[in-house]
Amino acid sequence: MDIPRIIEQYIDLSISIEQLSKVIDMHAFAPPNYSNSVIVCKEHVISVLEKYKRNDVSELDIARWAKFVMVSEWCDYCEENYESITSVVAELEAPLLWDNYVDEDYGELAEFMGKLSPEKADIYINALQQNLEI
Repeated sequence: MDIPRIIEQYIDLSISIEQLSKVIDMHAFAPPNYSNSVIVCKEHVISVLEKYKRNDVSELDIARWAKFVMVSEWCDYCEENYESITSVVAELEAPLLWDNYVDEDYGELAEFMGKLSPEKADIYINALQQNLEI
């Protein structure tokens, strides 16, 4: 099983977090030989935001994705655009910082969601394209 490839599919949001969690333990450290094996670049973040704008993924999908990217030992960021990427990903993850988030329990998060909009996604995309921090 090519675990980095499966994680790359999740980074592209081609598979769901539920599908990914069948392959890896989402709450465990990455094995040393896999640590930082998937590099997240601005193109990945832009692609995910474009999927959100097309309603292919939800705001919760984006927040869960961002949390995985930020805290997972599986991922690292492209050195080019590093500050811009991390600032946008941190903004996307923000709703999950407000509570003891339990996966699949959207009810607790409802009051904190609604921060992302197509217009806000465009601001993030523009920042990434221009290598600006949010």
